[in-house]
Amino acid sequence: MKKRRILIMIIMAVYAAMILAACSKSAKTDTAMPVSKNQSEKFDLDFAMDYGYDNGGTSKETGITGTSPITVGNINTQTMDKIIKRVNLEVETRDFDTLIDVIKEEIERLEGYDEKFDVNGRSYYRSNGLRNAFIIARIPKDRLNEFVTVVRENGNIVNENSSTENVTLKYVDIQSHKKSLEIEQERLWELLEKAEKMEDIITLQSRLSEIRYQIQMYETELRTIDNQVDYSIVTITVNEVERMSPVPEAKETVLDRIKNGFSDTMYDLSEGFKDFIVWFVVNLPYLVIWGVIIAVIILIARKIYKKRKVKRMRNVQVNAPRIDIAVGDGKPDNQG
Repeated sequence: MKKRRILIMIIMAVYAAMILAACSKSAKTDTAMPVSKNQSEKFDLDFAMDYGYDNGGTSKETGITGTSPITVGNINTQTMDKIIKRVNLEVETRDFDTLIDVIKEEIERLEGYDEKFDVNGRSYYRSNGLRNAFIIARIPKDRLNEFVTVVRENGNIVNENSSTENVTLKYVDIQSHKKSLEIEQERLWELLEKAEKMEDIITLQSRLSEIRYQIQMYETELRTIDNQVDYSIVTITVNEVERMSPVPEAKETVLDRIKNGFSDTMYDLSEGFKDFIVWFVVNLPYLVIWGVIIAVIILIARKIYKKRKVKRMRNVQVNAPRIDIAVGDGKPDNQG
């Protein structure tokens, strides 16, 4: 009996080490493995028969019914709705640095955090030098509207959309699976204390390791959902522009449309002319080099053409037929 207890203690120590390994592994994934109902029923049936659980009866020592199904337990059905909120903003600004600083300050002030913060632009090869930023911010759900208002006041929002996702049923379902596994884990621990065969002890230990790993996976998924619910997801695209897009009115008249269209055309012409001047000045050295090359080619071609023309004229003169003209002495030819 004493040896069996020592053996069980050794097995429990090994199991504890396996639990630690499972915990470290579960932190690397956010998806939970499904519970194997057949495995649970198999353990209940096999070990209930071996260690004092009659079919449909109750163990005298533990009071656990051998073939009774694992119940979910008293899970709170009045769980607060789990709503994930997402907001997408596309913002224009002429003062890029100021708007970026405002967004950073607001994220910190509202006790949120940024998952991604990328700023691009001002590279050597960018012709216009305008910048853009892509930001994924996590804002406490109760202060989401406050954050969006600040962004709207400091930039021109050209596109805005929001969505919500109700994950309450998914959350409760995960809780149910987790509770079922915890109940099964308690039952298997009791069976392990009563086990005497080495084969049974090893089998119980293996199943307990699987259950603990699954519980860790479910806990990770629950924490992920809690984080997504507590911190709304705000995706912001910031574009630096030289001219802000006009804010459309409720109903534009024909005169307003003509005015805005003419203004856009003149602006495009002005920007196009500026771009051409910049392009011409920047590429002037190349244009000069190519101009010299083309001029040399033209001069050589003209010289060759003239030589060939002179040669053709000489050939024409040499090959032309001669016409002999008899010249008389000016006296009439008197023939008898």
